[in-house]
Amino acid sequence: LSKGRRRKVMFPLFGDGIFTQEGDAWKRSRELLRPQFVHKQYEDLELFRDVVDDLISVLPSKGVIDLQPLFFRLTLDTTTAFLFGDSVHSLQQSDKSSESTFASAFDTAQYQIAKRMRLQDLYWLVGGKKFTAACENVHRFADQIIDRNLSRSDKDSNRSSYVFLDSLEKRTSNRTELRSQIINILIAGRDSTA
Repeated sequence: LSKGRRRKVMFPLFGDGIFTQEGDAWKRSRELLRPQFVHKQYEDLELFRDVVDDLISVLPSKGVIDLQPLFFRLTLDTTTAFLFGDSVHSLQQSDKSSESTFASAFDTAQYQIAKRMRLQDLYWLVGGKKFTAACENVHRFADQIIDRNLSRSDKDSNRSSYVFLDSLEKRTSNRTELRSQIINILIAGRDSTA
């Protein structure tokens, strides 16, 4: 799949992020994101404590349980804790929560993108209202997190841990670019971990 076609296939969900760009735009994204992924940023494993405690608290003491949805929520909580400074605590939420809506929308959008990739030149045959709505829900969820975290009054003060979004905001103030890069990294974090 050529990069140009990959961009067309993935753009509705990913936006202008590192996974859909090439050339100078890709280099800019890489330079924007590279400092965020130095080993030192991952040395503080304290952010996992609350998330793992949340996972343990929802496990039943007896019986069989499907761990896949719980692992998705675990990776969502861990990834958002690293990216945004606060977990979305999806393991503590009901299935009607915005995090659950995001998870469902994310899965739908990603499934549709996989179908679009298999169709190659005919990718445009896959989409429609369900795909568009799923992408819009993912974008809305990311925008809410960005708004919540960028409006924090305690940003950078009294915070000893690294926050990806705070650092990224120092390098770009373009809200659409922030959302696209955050979604690209959120997807990478969820997929590589879950």
